[in-house]
Amino acid sequence: MQLIDVRDLAAWMLDAARRGLGGAYDMVSPSGHTTMGELLEACAAVTGGDARLRWTDPETVLAAGIEPWIELPIWLPPGETHGAMHGSDASKALAAGLRCRPATETVADTWAWPRSIGGVPPQRPDRAIVGLDPAKEQATLTSP
Repeated sequence: MQLIDVRDLAAWMLDAARRGLGGAYDMVSPSGHTTMGELLEACAAVTGGDARLRWTDPETVLAAGIEPWIELPIWLPPGETHGAMHGSDASKALAAGLRCRPATETVADTWAWPRSIGGVPPQRPDRAIVGLDPAKEQATLTSP
């Protein structure tokens, strides 16, 4: 997976402006910076949740009608879209000073934010609720 913490992006942009850097940069972490498993394990650990990760092949997920990215945030099945999203070459930005904090730090700080405002982040009224309905998840996990 390739992610970028907005704080790392902002720090790099300010530094790049001070140094007069120009041009196009692919602003994501290097490929392999974290994995879906590491990200989900960090989420479970940081939130104190008792989730048991269960890996299911992409064909089963898609056959269940689960929408990539919408019902399973960040997840995309193998293929062109996955490669485009998680296979970027960030070497130019890294050579120009981009530093990416560990995903566990981003997860911990992201979790702290809604807790600091009462537990529920604001939801834009024009956007659908993101996430997988628990009944759909259960049906997928128990199907043959």
